[in-house]
Amino acid sequence: MTRPRWYSQPFPPAGSISAEGIKRTLGKPPIPWPAILVRESAQNSWDARVGGQPVSFTLALSVVPPQNANAWRTLLLEGAPHDARFPLRQILRGREGHSTYVRTLTISDRGTKGLGGPTRADTARGDEPRDWVSFVLNVGDPPDTKHGGGTYGYGKGILYQMSRAGTIVVHSRTMTAEGPEGRLIGICLGESMELADSQGEKKPFTGRHWWGRVESEHVEPLTGEEATATADALGLRPFAEGETGTDVVIIEPDFGDESDEDTAQYLADAVAWNLWPIMLEKRGPERLVPQVWNRGLRVPVPVPEKTRGLRTFVAAYRRLESDEGVHTLMCGNPKKALGRMALERQLIPPYEPPAAAQDLGITAAPHHVCLLRTPELVVKYHAGPEPISANLAYAGVFRAFDEMDRTYAAAEPPTHDDWVFAQLEGAERTYIRTTFVRIKERLAEFAKPAEVKVEGARAPLGAVSNFLGSLVAAATGSGAATALPTLPTAGSGGVGGNGPSDEGFDNGVAGDGGSSSTSDRPGPGARGGRASVRLDGEPYFENSEIGLLLVQDAVVVGSGRLVARGEVSITVADGSRELDPPEGSAQPMVVGWRTGPDEQEGDQLTLDDATAGQRLALVVRPVAETITQISVVTVRNGGTAGNGR
Repeated sequence: MTRPRWYSQPFPPAGSISAEGIKRTLGKPPIPWPAILVRESAQNSWDARVGGQPVSFTLALSVVPPQNANAWRTLLLEGAPHDARFPLRQILRGREGHSTYVRTLTISDRGTKGLGGPTRADTARGDEPRDWVSFVLNVGDPPDTKHGGGTYGYGKGILYQMSRAGTIVVHSRTMTAEGPEGRLIGICLGESMELADSQGEKKPFTGRHWWGRVESEHVEPLTGEEATATADALGLRPFAEGETGTDVVIIEPDFGDESDEDTAQYLADAVAWNLWPIMLEKRGPERLVPQVWNRGLRVPVPVPEKTRGLRTFVAAYRRLESDEGVHTLMCGNPKKALGRMALERQLIPPYEPPAAAQDLGITAAPHHVCLLRTPELVVKYHAGPEPISANLAYAGVFRAFDEMDRTYAAAEPPTHDDWVFAQLEGAERTYIRTTFVRIKERLAEFAKPAEVKVEGARAPLGAVSNFLGSLVAAATGSGAATALPTLPTAGSGGVGGNGPSDEGFDNGVAGDGGSSSTSDRPGPGARGGRASVRLDGEPYFENSEIGLLLVQDAVVVGSGRLVARGEVSITVADGSRELDPPEGSAQPMVVGWRTGPDEQEGDQLTLDDATAGQRLALVVRPVAETITQISVVTVRNGGTAGNGR
């Protein structure tokens, strides 16, 4: 068996690109390197899908097991340059020359074709794929996947940028004419340097190195049983019978000062926010199934359909599928259909998006359009006008037509995170520039305040939309506690039903958080005392076994016997209250009262000996997509008193 070793590429007489030049092709993207890593590696995996089955995409943080550490040192340092610009030697041997702790990040895909084709760059292409040559050897190859996410392969440079050693190990299994074949190779993208040859003469080297079966001026991968045995010695994940795909092991990944726990969570969030269109369950077998692991522990990847903020984009995407409210964006001169766009509006409670979303520009309630082309990998979240309420979110999806894919791909920088019309010419430049003009026009129309005309005294309950609801709430001034959560209707279980968890909600509190209270006039109470209730502060949401609840804090005014009743109603389009909604409609419900450690079910509260300043809380189950208004009345002998709004 041939012992694998390192080969360093010398500069040929005609010149070549240096390692530094390859790294600079990525430039300085506006999003962090870890997000670029997720986008680029997932794009490679998605382009390599074989079809008819899901693509398994896994990111696994780990360490080299102790039983494999010696193999890493003896195998991966064979023939390595003795130069400070080849840091793998120091990383594997440690500062004192003894066993050291080596971290890895392994990016795996299955349900993909692996890296196939010839293993030499000087072999004629013919009808064979050139995946191996494009990924391992060449830089700047044109894509050979129709409508693929990649363009010229520069994005693979992120794999080396993320390694403190500038080194990766690639283990792939692909189908050949003779059957499945395993391939194993190491690649280092370091720095150009001068090294002495066998005669002691100094020569310049590009900074590109390969580890494998060295043949004169070329390195072949380890294959077959040799590849399997070496991968096993290094502790790499084996391939199952008949399985194809690729593992890329990044040696000593560089995530700055972040802990592995925080890094794994960031990667999980980055997967969701960058790849959600190809993760949706409705895609069936034509979808990507991601996993993130940290030292053997699975880190859940957010489910797009159930993730706050992100699910607004999912709703817009589904409009594209259903053709409901979809607009085709057109270029007038030259006349061309560019793509289709759909928008969705929802109210959500204030929340802080994860860091991975904030790095993409989503820092609060979304007001963005997700840009997609044929591969349906997120290109960018294009910001639109700020919504009139912090609780109002809107999201759009623009997907370019398939026949326009090459134009939009050509507008992307190497990191595929934007469409830049300035780098194009002629009609293509016009198409990209017009795309953003049409998006801006559509958003301006969609985001402007709605005009509502109400015939008669009251509008029907169904006329209150998410957007109008926030306007009505904001117009109430001090007083109304408002909420628009997404909850099951009363007919689907009522207070005793099983509602979804908070992860499935996009809910919001709109309005200015003023208080609604009973009259301050005292009423008859125990021992002649008088007591009433005043709402205190803004309402807030709370998870429960029956779904999302709205809680309104209150305080007792005066002392003595207190009998109070919580009332909930729906504010309709003209600002009036609808205590009795149409038959069959969902209704807000008072769940009960909290009086410190005790609880009272139902809308009525009875305290025989209430004390001034005593804290209370009214618990309400609101209604989806309407304004729920809370008030409290104090029950008197012979009537009630109150001015709740």
